[in-house]
Amino acid sequence: MKRFWRRPLSESARIERVRRRKERTRKGLSLLPSLLTLGNLVCGFGAIIRVALIKFDPITHNLKPESQQSLFYAGCLIFLAMIFDALDGRVARMTKSTSDFGGELDSLCDAITFGVTPGIMVVLLNPISRYPNSFWGQAAWVFGVAYACGAVLRLARFNVENTHDESSHNSFEGLPTPAAAGVIASLALLHNFLLGDRVEWLTFLGDDAPALIANWVGYLLPVVALGLAYLMMSRHSYVHFVNVYMRGRKSFDHLNSLLVVGALLALFVVYLPEVAAVLVFGGFAISGPVKTLMRGKAAKAESHESPLDFKATLHKDKPPTQAKSDDSPKAADSKKAEQKSPESSEAKAAENK
Repeated sequence: MKRFWRRPLSESARIERVRRRKERTRKGLSLLPSLLTLGNLVCGFGAIIRVALIKFDPITHNLKPESQQSLFYAGCLIFLAMIFDALDGRVARMTKSTSDFGGELDSLCDAITFGVTPGIMVVLLNPISRYPNSFWGQAAWVFGVAYACGAVLRLARFNVENTHDESSHNSFEGLPTPAAAGVIASLALLHNFLLGDRVEWLTFLGDDAPALIANWVGYLLPVVALGLAYLMMSRHSYVHFVNVYMRGRKSFDHLNSLLVVGALLALFVVYLPEVAAVLVFGGFAISGPVKTLMRGKAAKAESHESPLDFKATLHKDKPPTQAKSDDSPKAADSKKAEQKSPESSEAKAAENK
């Protein structure tokens, strides 16, 4: 029986085989970012279905018990969609499978999950049936639509200005749509939390204090949505916390600070997750205008600097000047004459004696 032995591959053929294997693996892995992006869309669709089940009692105008559960699930689905949205881009860059198709698909899914769903949530938490013949129920529709339009415009601008380079993602211009949706979802969860059974610590303000605060949260939700629409379309700078504070090599003090902040945040999340979510997302939303205001104040302070102070700062770095007598041309000529004729200098010294 004959044996057929394989001829050994050359170095160039082996390199080509490895390259083809990597290319096949990369093409197979490019499906994973798309599936994660579609998971974002599924969460947004489920949140819309849950929000549509919200109903109010016609007598007390409060949420029904089953509606509270639907609102809780809707908020949780929006937060789950944020996880999918954070993972799809990361996986695409790790597998080197970033493409324009993936960016467009991500923006379309974000428009539904983080644009349309929070807008519907704002409208259905302030329905016209809850405020019959009231301006506020109609204003909730307008503000909810304004929020959805702001999110879509923000995503369209991001697609035009975005690059696939990871180093260019250290900051955002305008509030990102997932963060804006996080503000709406956290306020909705806070509204649901205040109507639950875990608010005994608020009874010192009165027995009806939790329900009253929950109603005020519902009233303020359309106004917050309108403010978020402005922040999304604005040019305020927002930092990318993961790329700036957690990537690359950091000092030990930086790690220590992260551990302290993480421990405090974890303590809040364990005991009061709804309050912690409102503080985190709300603080991030207002960080952009606060940073812009601080930069404006610093620029105004520099522009109002007096001319005398400006001259003083210019003369600080100049080296001290020597005496005029040392730098005068007469002194230089006398020094050269003394060096050239040492006998004449000795004769002058004897005459002086």
